[in-house]
Amino acid sequence: MGSGSLGSELIMRMMLAMALLLVWGSFSLAQEHLHLTTTTAIERAMEHNESVLIAGSQRRGARHRLREARADGLPSLDANFNYTRNWLLPTFIFADQIVKIGSDNNLTGALTLRQPLYTGGRVRGGLRRARHEAASSKQGQRLIQQQIAAQVEVAIYDHLLAAEILEVNRIALARARANLQQVSALHRVGQASEFDLTRARVQVSTAGADSVARASQFEVAEMALKDLIGVSLGQQIVLDAQFRQRTSLPTHDLQGLIETAQKRRPELRQWRELINAQRGAMSVAQAGGRPNLDLVANGQMQFQDDAIADATDSDQWRRSWFTGVVLSIPLFDGRRAHAQTAQTKQQIRQLKLEQVRTVRTIERQVRQALLDLREAQGRLRARQGSVGQAQKGLQDAETRYRTGSGRQLEVLDAQLTLVEAETESARAYRDQAAALVGLELAVGTVAEQGNGDSRSRSADTEP
Repeated sequence: MGSGSLGSELIMRMMLAMALLLVWGSFSLAQEHLHLTTTTAIERAMEHNESVLIAGSQRRGARHRLREARADGLPSLDANFNYTRNWLLPTFIFADQIVKIGSDNNLTGALTLRQPLYTGGRVRGGLRRARHEAASSKQGQRLIQQQIAAQVEVAIYDHLLAAEILEVNRIALARARANLQQVSALHRVGQASEFDLTRARVQVSTAGADSVARASQFEVAEMALKDLIGVSLGQQIVLDAQFRQRTSLPTHDLQGLIETAQKRRPELRQWRELINAQRGAMSVAQAGGRPNLDLVANGQMQFQDDAIADATDSDQWRRSWFTGVVLSIPLFDGRRAHAQTAQTKQQIRQLKLEQVRTVRTIERQVRQALLDLREAQGRLRARQGSVGQAQKGLQDAETRYRTGSGRQLEVLDAQLTLVEAETESARAYRDQAAALVGLELAVGTVAEQGNGDSRSRSADTEP
């Protein structure tokens, strides 16, 4: 009786331990896999991608330079303290007395206030330059974010394409093996030749090699996605995404797309800010040849005595205060200010030319992106139905071969046609989705509010 109870208790403990082990294993497995959607992948890239982080750091640096420029127009307050120990002082004889000039200990404390009153436009120009450089840095960060978001989305579509092609090749390998079994069975009863059997074996070997290559391509696509979103290459991911088939942009209105791009593209805004920043730099250069006027206030306390201990006595300190203005007029600087102003004018001219070229480049990119989208949509429409037709053709070829009215070559051709149809169909969906991203990137609305794109819908919508 006692041994039976002991055995039952032992069994119960073992079952409990196994249950805990299964729960822990499931929890560990869930922890090992990172589940991603298109939206969460882009959000993760915005938080972990090095290019985005560098752009954010550069923007913060520009804001700090703006603070520095503001400080040039604010008062400066300096405190100085100096102690001098004179070991040997000059002396002279007066009325048979040796007179020492100075004291052994000399302590001086000074407080100086300096406020620029007129800088010839240097402070105002510096502020303008720093303010527009900060705005330019903001547009630069926005540009990097758009580019990385587009790259992440396209990398997701590449990952989906690689997964679908891998599945297509896996099924093709299974069909080739099934065909080999059928040919072997027919060969054993004398209904298939040795050549048919050899050809079926070659087909299996070729499909196996293709599957290995597709598996490698899938791994490469997955690594590219992980690298973009800042995930360890050893991290397991589960991707919940679909090929996108729509955008809120008016794809029928080319001129409207171009006008939207000219308003939204970060590059154009960046050039405008850089031009204004250089105008501020020109004001700074021109100020180099103009007068400067500063208000100065100074307070000083001084102690001189041979006994340093007397410094604690406030009556021993002599105090002085004064205020004044300092006018500085540059008379000749070798025409340095004129040369710096001329350089700045040329830089402004170069930036304006870059702006004009960017406008033309943006129009070309929008036109090219729209052409790419229409081409991808056309190829997708042409591919619709091809997979079903290829499947029906394979079924017919296999039926004729089994009944003896067809040849094995027809089966192999039908299988190859089906693989090509399935591969090209998946590639057409990927190309359309990538073209939509490219159009939004060209217009300047990718991954931003108001572009009307829902990342998780669109697989069941019509182009």
